[in-house]
Amino acid sequence: GSSPMEALNTTAPADAAPPGKTGTVEALTNVIDSGNCEVLNAANPQALAAVLAGNSEAPLKSDCDEQLLLSLPFRQPVKLHSLVIESSEAAPRTIKLFTNRTSMTFDDVDAFPPTQVISLSEGDFLDGVATVQLQFVKFQSVSMLTVFVEDNVADDDVTQLSRLQAFGIPIAMTNVNDIKKQG
Repeated sequence: GSSPMEALNTTAPADAAPPGKTGTVEALTNVIDSGNCEVLNAANPQALAAVLAGNSEAPLKSDCDEQLLLSLPFRQPVKLHSLVIESSEAAPRTIKLFTNRTSMTFDDVDAFPPTQVISLSEGDFLDGVATVQLQFVKFQSVSMLTVFVEDNVADDDVTQLSRLQAFGIPIAMTNVNDIKKQG
Protein backbone atom coordinates (compact mmCIF):
# COMPACT_ATOMS: atom_id res chain seq x y z
CA GLY A 1 0.00 0.00 0.00
CA SER A 2 0.94 3.65 -0.13
CA SER A 3 2.50 5.37 2.84
CA PRO A 4 0.48 7.96 4.82
CA MET A 5 2.89 10.68 3.71
CA GLU A 6 1.84 10.35 0.07
CA ALA A 7 -1.82 10.53 0.99
CA LEU A 8 -1.28 13.80 2.86
CA ASN A 9 0.47 15.38 -0.07
CA THR A 10 -2.45 14.94 -2.45
CA THR A 11 -4.55 17.51 -0.60
CA ALA A 12 -1.90 20.25 -0.50
CA PRO A 13 -2.26 21.88 -3.96
CA ALA A 14 -6.02 22.40 -3.61
CA ASP A 15 -5.77 25.63 -1.63
CA ALA A 16 -2.46 26.77 -3.12
CA ALA A 17 -4.12 29.05 -5.68
CA PRO A 18 -2.83 32.61 -5.34
CA PRO A 19 -5.30 34.88 -3.54
CA GLY A 20 -6.89 37.89 -5.11
CA LYS A 21 -6.91 36.68 -8.69
CA THR A 22 -10.58 37.48 -9.17
CA GLY A 23 -10.17 40.67 -11.20
CA THR A 24 -7.85 41.72 -13.94
CA VAL A 25 -5.61 44.73 -13.69
CA GLU A 26 -6.83 47.50 -15.98
CA ALA A 27 -6.32 51.18 -16.57
CA LEU A 28 -8.44 53.08 -14.06
CA THR A 29 -8.85 56.17 -16.25
CA ASN A 30 -12.65 55.86 -16.33
CA VAL A 31 -12.86 55.10 -12.61
CA ILE A 32 -11.12 58.34 -11.64
CA ASP A 33 -13.65 61.04 -10.86
CA SER A 34 -11.91 63.51 -13.15
CA GLY A 35 -14.32 66.36 -12.39
CA ASN A 36 -13.26 66.34 -8.74
CA CYS A 37 -9.53 65.88 -9.20
CA GLU A 38 -7.36 68.65 -7.82
CA VAL A 39 -3.79 69.78 -8.17
CA LEU A 40 -1.96 72.26 -5.97
CA ASN A 41 0.97 74.43 -7.09
CA ALA A 42 0.36 73.86 -10.81
CA ALA A 43 1.08 76.61 -13.30
CA ASN A 44 -1.54 75.11 -15.63
CA PRO A 45 -4.05 73.15 -13.51
CA GLN A 46 -6.42 72.94 -16.48
CA ALA A 47 -4.03 70.36 -18.00
CA LEU A 48 -4.68 67.88 -15.18
CA ALA A 49 -7.68 66.14 -16.76
CA ALA A 50 -5.79 65.46 -19.99
CA VAL A 51 -2.71 64.28 -18.09
CA LEU A 52 -4.88 61.76 -16.22
CA ALA A 53 -6.57 60.67 -19.43
CA GLY A 54 -3.21 60.12 -21.06
CA ASN A 55 -3.82 62.48 -23.97
CA SER A 56 -2.31 65.73 -22.79
CA GLU A 57 -0.67 67.91 -25.42
CA ALA A 58 1.13 70.03 -22.83
CA PRO A 59 2.62 68.66 -19.60
CA LEU A 60 1.34 69.70 -16.20
CA LYS A 61 3.96 72.04 -14.73
CA SER A 62 4.62 73.06 -11.16
CA ASP A 63 4.39 76.73 -10.29
CA CYS A 64 6.18 78.29 -7.29
CA ASP A 65 8.64 75.46 -6.78
CA GLU A 66 9.18 71.91 -7.98
CA GLN A 67 6.43 70.34 -5.88
CA LEU A 68 3.05 69.12 -7.10
CA LEU A 69 0.18 67.75 -5.05
CA LEU A 70 -2.49 65.80 -6.91
CA SER A 71 -5.73 64.47 -5.42
CA LEU A 72 -7.42 61.74 -7.41
CA PRO A 73 -10.80 60.53 -6.16
CA PHE A 74 -12.18 57.26 -7.55
CA ARG A 75 -15.85 56.72 -8.36
CA GLN A 76 -15.63 53.37 -6.58
CA PRO A 77 -12.98 51.72 -4.40
CA VAL A 78 -10.08 50.19 -6.28
CA LYS A 79 -7.14 47.91 -5.61
CA LEU A 80 -4.16 49.84 -6.93
CA HIS A 81 -1.49 47.81 -8.69
CA SER A 82 0.80 50.25 -10.48
CA LEU A 83 1.25 53.79 -11.76
CA VAL A 84 2.48 54.87 -15.15
CA ILE A 85 4.25 58.22 -15.13
CA GLU A 86 5.28 59.98 -18.31
CA SER A 87 7.53 63.01 -18.45
CA SER A 88 10.01 64.03 -21.12
CA GLU A 89 11.67 66.75 -19.04
CA ALA A 90 12.21 67.40 -15.31
CA ALA A 91 10.39 64.17 -14.45
CA PRO A 92 9.18 63.44 -10.91
CA ARG A 93 11.85 61.87 -8.69
CA THR A 94 10.48 61.51 -5.15
CA ILE A 95 6.78 60.67 -5.06
CA LYS A 96 4.83 60.09 -1.87
CA LEU A 97 1.48 58.34 -2.13
CA PHE A 98 -1.30 58.76 0.42
CA THR A 99 -4.54 56.80 0.38
CA ASN A 100 -8.03 57.81 1.47
CA ARG A 101 -7.09 61.26 2.81
CA THR A 102 -9.27 64.04 1.49
CA SER A 103 -8.15 67.57 0.64
CA MET A 104 -4.54 67.21 1.65
CA THR A 105 -2.32 70.30 1.66
CA PHE A 106 1.43 70.69 1.52
CA ASP A 107 1.42 70.81 5.33
CA ASP A 108 -0.40 67.48 5.48
CA VAL A 109 2.22 65.61 3.45
CA ASP A 110 4.70 66.19 6.27
CA ALA A 111 2.18 65.51 9.02
CA PHE A 112 0.97 62.11 7.80
CA PRO A 113 3.04 59.02 6.99
CA PRO A 114 2.83 58.16 3.29
CA THR A 115 1.39 54.82 2.22
CA GLN A 116 4.37 54.38 -0.10
CA VAL A 117 7.38 56.44 -1.14
CA ILE A 118 8.64 56.08 -4.70
CA SER A 119 12.12 57.15 -5.75
CA LEU A 120 12.71 57.41 -9.47
CA SER A 121 15.83 58.19 -11.45
CA GLU A 122 16.28 59.18 -15.06
CA GLY A 123 17.07 55.53 -15.82
CA ASP A 124 13.56 54.53 -14.73
CA PHE A 125 12.06 56.53 -17.59
CA LEU A 126 12.21 54.55 -20.82
CA ASP A 127 11.33 56.92 -23.64
CA GLY A 128 9.99 59.22 -20.95
CA VAL A 129 7.73 56.59 -19.37
CA ALA A 130 8.20 54.96 -15.96
CA THR A 131 6.03 52.14 -14.62
CA VAL A 132 5.91 51.97 -10.83
CA GLN A 133 4.77 48.81 -9.08
CA LEU A 134 2.90 49.58 -5.87
CA GLN A 135 2.92 47.59 -2.65
CA PHE A 136 -0.36 45.94 -3.60
CA VAL A 137 -1.28 44.87 -0.05
CA LYS A 138 -1.27 48.51 1.08
CA PHE A 139 -3.60 49.65 -1.70
CA GLN A 140 -6.51 47.23 -1.29
CA SER A 141 -9.45 49.61 -0.94
CA VAL A 142 -8.53 53.01 -2.27
CA SER A 143 -11.21 55.63 -2.83
CA MET A 144 -8.82 58.61 -2.92
CA LEU A 145 -5.20 58.66 -4.03
CA THR A 146 -3.05 61.68 -3.19
CA VAL A 147 0.17 61.97 -5.20
CA PHE A 148 2.81 64.27 -3.77
CA VAL A 149 5.69 64.99 -6.14
CA GLU A 150 8.49 66.27 -3.92
CA ASP A 151 11.22 66.93 -6.46
CA ASN A 152 12.37 66.00 -9.96
CA VAL A 153 15.28 64.18 -11.55
CA ALA A 154 16.64 67.37 -13.13
CA ASP A 155 16.76 69.34 -9.85
CA ASP A 156 14.81 71.93 -11.78
CA ASP A 157 12.44 74.51 -10.31
CA VAL A 158 9.65 73.24 -12.53
CA THR A 159 8.50 69.63 -12.44
CA GLN A 160 6.76 68.41 -15.58
CA LEU A 161 4.21 65.62 -15.77
CA SER A 162 2.80 64.55 -19.13
CA ARG A 163 0.81 61.51 -18.03
CA LEU A 164 -0.22 59.90 -14.77
CA GLN A 165 -2.28 56.74 -15.06
CA ALA A 166 -3.29 54.31 -12.36
CA PHE A 167 -3.71 50.61 -13.00
CA GLY A 168 -5.59 48.27 -10.73
CA ILE A 169 -8.79 46.39 -10.10
CA PRO A 170 -12.11 48.17 -9.46
CA ILE A 171 -13.87 46.59 -6.50
CA ALA A 172 -17.37 45.51 -7.48
CA MET A 173 -20.04 47.70 -5.98
CA THR A 174 -22.82 46.00 -4.08
CA ASN A 175 -25.29 48.81 -4.65
CA VAL A 176 -26.79 48.28 -8.10
CA ASN A 177 -28.66 51.61 -7.99
CA ASP A 178 -25.41 53.57 -8.06
CA ILE A 179 -24.40 51.85 -11.27
CA LYS A 180 -27.75 52.47 -12.96
CA LYS A 181 -27.65 56.19 -12.21
CA GLN A 182 -24.89 56.72 -14.74
CA GLY A 183 -26.08 57.46 -18.22
